[in-house]
Amino acid sequence: MIRHVSAPLKNVCALILLSACAAPQAVRTPHVSYVALDTGGVSALVTNAFGGRVAAFGVEDYPSVVKFDMDLAAADPRPPVDPAHAAAPYMGATVWAGPQSDWWNHQSDHPELAGQGWPPDPYVSLVEMAGEMAGETDGNRVTLTGPESPVSGLQLRKEFALSDLGCLTVTAEATNIRDEPVSWDLWNVIRVQPDAWVFAPVGGDEDVRYTPPNRPEFQPPRLSVGDGLAYADPSLAGVTAPRREGKAFLTPSEGWMAGFVDGQVFLVTFDLLPESAIHPEQGQVEFYFSQAPGDPASSVIEMETHAAYRTLAPGETMTATQYWSVAPYDGALDKASLVAFVRHRLLATDACGTH
Repeated sequence: MIRHVSAPLKNVCALILLSACAAPQAVRTPHVSYVALDTGGVSALVTNAFGGRVAAFGVEDYPSVVKFDMDLAAADPRPPVDPAHAAAPYMGATVWAGPQSDWWNHQSDHPELAGQGWPPDPYVSLVEMAGEMAGETDGNRVTLTGPESPVSGLQLRKEFALSDLGCLTVTAEATNIRDEPVSWDLWNVIRVQPDAWVFAPVGGDEDVRYTPPNRPEFQPPRLSVGDGLAYADPSLAGVTAPRREGKAFLTPSEGWMAGFVDGQVFLVTFDLLPESAIHPEQGQVEFYFSQAPGDPASSVIEMETHAAYRTLAPGETMTATQYWSVAPYDGALDKASLVAFVRHRLLATDACGTH
């Protein structure tokens, strides 16, 4: 059941404090539409704007584990669909195509961008997706369809479904709309607060690699690896550069990644793939860090997964699915305690039915 309610944007889910999402509902502002999905214990907020994003997710009465800029969304709700606006930092959780190095190599509208790894495809990151809400809604489910992209040759469809047990299933489908094959993967990007602890299981140091920062004056991140885990302490102690920035690429040993955010442990599970299925420039799990000391508003951590890199025949479709769960956590902030909570509380109870 979806209920449509008009409300000022600043009051949507009480600034994304999730107790305000007490029932499945669609919240409309003059410019941006949101649908709130709720189980009585876990809530999600989805918008069809900006390529269709998760704007909030978490335990009720807690802040959202997903970082989303509602002020920017209100100020610029319908940006032009062009490369100059494609990287606008609305945040939230979205889907791109990978690898990044190919973003502008299979189009002719902007030849000056050929070979560039930025900005993302505006038909993926900016458009308002179509639907009834938009969105075809059925209980705690929203389905959105995007336009055909002349940049990638893909058309995206997204589905967000929140189960009674509090599992948010995030499904992305991409269809080749060209009359020739195209080669891509599906890339889920989740922005979380810059003070989040993030971690994922790995076999050892050899399963983590890095790219240098985008600017030489920035300090690159380094993950700690031990006891089958790669993890990042969000503390900026020892960071003397204006920003800690860069990406870690992981080959996970199990199909999950997690983060501790605002008193909650956030777990994302997915199908574990052989390393050979992932494009060599990417990792099945990636953590991106952009953290400026004293400036949390401009800072973010991204928790990302890549699906298999595939060549699609004309009209062929590929799918990538993530399963999200979350629970309150008031235990110790150390690696052993956090991982024990993930394994013995979240994975063992298995709200998403994936283990």
